[in-house]
Amino acid sequence: MITNPEVLELIEHCHVFSYDLLTETGELYPFGAVMDSEGRTSHRGYEIDMKNIPSNGEIIETLMDAFEEEYQNGVAKAYAMVYEVRIKLDENTSTDAIAIDIKHRDVSGIPLFYYPFSICDDENVVFGEGFAVKRNTNAN
Repeated sequence: MITNPEVLELIEHCHVFSYDLLTETGELYPFGAVMDSEGRTSHRGYEIDMKNIPSNGEIIETLMDAFEEEYQNGVAKAYAMVYEVRIKLDENTSTDAIAIDIKHRDVSGIPLFYYPFSICDDENVVFGEGFAVKRNTNAN
């Protein structure tokens, strides 16, 4: 269970922005949040050139590179990357979800967070119960 207030702040920031984005546009574009060395969190996105629209994978890679550079240089103490995924809840049920991937200088073993969502006929966004998945520690 994550109790670090800065990690919880990043999760909340990303969850709220995801809700706003889905409510306003019906889409979830990859974005992130960076927490500076003073503990201030700011939203980060990718400005898209409509003449040359990159894939979500390219956007995620570009944002992650920028976040990691700030992290390595000590400008950021933490960051979160958010993107849409399709998850399988059980053998017969799949759903859309937001994934929140967090890295924090002072907290190790942060799981990957998932928040299932649906957009109703009236265009309201409904989030299901969030859950976390432990990372494979052998992957690094």
